[in-house]
Amino acid sequence: MLRLALVLFLISIGAYFTLQAPFYGLLFYIGNAYFRPEEWVWSGFVGSLHLSLIIGSYVVIVSLFSKHKLVCNGRICLIVLFVLQSLLSTAMSDHADYCWQFVFEFIKIVLITYLIVILTTDFAKFRLVILVMVLALGLEQAKQGWFYLLTSPGGANTNVLPFLGDNNGVAQGMLMLLPLIAFLGQTSDSKWKKLTFAGLFIGCLYRALTTYSRGGFLGAIGMGVSWWLRSFHKLRVALCVILTLVVIVPVLPDAFWNRIQTVYNYREEQDVSALGRMHFWNVALSMAAANPLLGVGFNGYNKAYDSFDTSDGNFGRQRSVHSAYLGVLAELGYPGLILFVCIVGCLFTACNQVRRLAYRNEVPIELGNGALALETSLIAYMITAAFLPSQYSEVAWHFIGLSIALRQIAIQRLAVRPLFSTSKEPVPTQVVSAL
Repeated sequence: MLRLALVLFLISIGAYFTLQAPFYGLLFYIGNAYFRPEEWVWSGFVGSLHLSLIIGSYVVIVSLFSKHKLVCNGRICLIVLFVLQSLLSTAMSDHADYCWQFVFEFIKIVLITYLIVILTTDFAKFRLVILVMVLALGLEQAKQGWFYLLTSPGGANTNVLPFLGDNNGVAQGMLMLLPLIAFLGQTSDSKWKKLTFAGLFIGCLYRALTTYSRGGFLGAIGMGVSWWLRSFHKLRVALCVILTLVVIVPVLPDAFWNRIQTVYNYREEQDVSALGRMHFWNVALSMAAANPLLGVGFNGYNKAYDSFDTSDGNFGRQRSVHSAYLGVLAELGYPGLILFVCIVGCLFTACNQVRRLAYRNEVPIELGNGALALETSLIAYMITAAFLPSQYSEVAWHFIGLSIALRQIAIQRLAVRPLFSTSKEPVPTQVVSAL
């Protein structure tokens, strides 16, 4: 009953602020989507409200009639082409009836991604979107992380999170959240806030590791190395990483390290999970060979699997592809994979541009820290996505929207650089347009 009362109170606050401005409606949508209150309370009443549909529809409609400037650039065009490829692939698929429901859900995700781009117009809003993401998704998971760390150190936490999926999805989501938590700590103005975010960071990291996800472990290594290489303060980052490892690594048991070792010796250990994944990847390649231009349909791998399975069901029926890249290839063909890679690649170039501008003091350092956080999160995503069918993940596409929004904010700040930079020389128009 107390949980329901708290959720209804939060919904009332969110509804009130949503009526004030579309941006607050966007925050309400993200908070609801990431927290999923209908799964947190014992009553089915919250689920019957269909909050995501109502909030999302309202924000889309209000934003269309607001004064916010629409954004159209190369990155947006790539996303539009990816959606069009998804529609065409599904329309021509043998499993169209199965695939259409997933296409419509993905279009909703893309709409919210675009709203993030057009409504997140300054650094304060950018940070607020990240804060809502971190609190809505990270608080409960950090609590679980600390609970297991204090009560059963090293024990596996296999609790699934419907919003993220199984243990691999939870590991991916937590790793993508970690750089954002660090960013919030960096840009906080008081010691107690910094300590709070440090606690969230350790809790979410431990939650990610205790999923015993091998892809998550590789993602954590890649994320840490990338973070250190790109950081403005390498010594500080190295010390933070070392202190975190001192807390977490000693409590990880042999069972954890034995699981991780199967990353490179799965054939010797005859790890059924790893061998099955190799088979699923080969099936994806067979699908792409049979349908190189359009694939088998949006999110249609599972449905088409049995028709391409050469193992006669030894690994089960209607299995998952276990890879975002091969999933896109199998479902949308080579054009879909090329578009997907280009979208991710363009986001890296955008973040890299902002980070370099901040390093040269041409935009505020806070924007550079935001770009570094998003780059690091995207690297964690790219590594873990090799082992997880997260190509249409809501979290991943929202990060895409944040990256584009950050680039837009940097362009605006660069154009008014004489207002805050020590340099008195105006920024050439060619530099702004090049971004």
